[in-house]
Amino acid sequence: MIENPQYAKFWDRVGAYIIDGLIVGTLTFALNYLNITNFKSFLFYLPITVAGILYKPYMESYYGATLGKMALNLKVTDLNYNKIDFNKSFLRSLIIIIPSLIYIPVYYFAFDNPEITKSEGFMEFSVALASAYPTTSLIINIFSFIFIVDLIVLLSEGNKKQRSLKDFIAKTYVIKSKD
Repeated sequence: MIENPQYAKFWDRVGAYIIDGLIVGTLTFALNYLNITNFKSFLFYLPITVAGILYKPYMESYYGATLGKMALNLKVTDLNYNKIDFNKSFLRSLIIIIPSLIYIPVYYFAFDNPEITKSEGFMEFSVALASAYPTTSLIINIFSFIFIVDLIVLLSEGNKKQRSLKDFIAKTYVIKSKD
């Protein structure tokens, strides 16, 4: 048990999120951009998406932190300050995983749709995708709202343990690492 843990503050967590976004987000965006502009292949898209989905649960369960959290000396623990397992980290990550899972069948059909695959360039592909499957935008907007609620819970959490909605759901803390 950790004595007197120092809980990660809001801006620490935002910083870790930004670092993770720059690393993982930039890489997955670049690979998907390459796919959409050159290959238009679901078989190219799928492993990129799966790797993006598994990044956070794997890193938090195996290392106790994502690369962004490591850079800022943060780690995710259970309520007893022990390292969390993959299932708990997966549950904690559902807010970002579910939208990615929704897009897997959408992209499967999109890469098989000649009206979409004939598009020239990334933006034209994106517009054609949104036009062919308009309900996905609504679903993603709902999850954006849930993400905002997660931030509001983090900002308004009264006992200064700086827990977000996903921390309450998965029964976790994000703390400053003493290592």
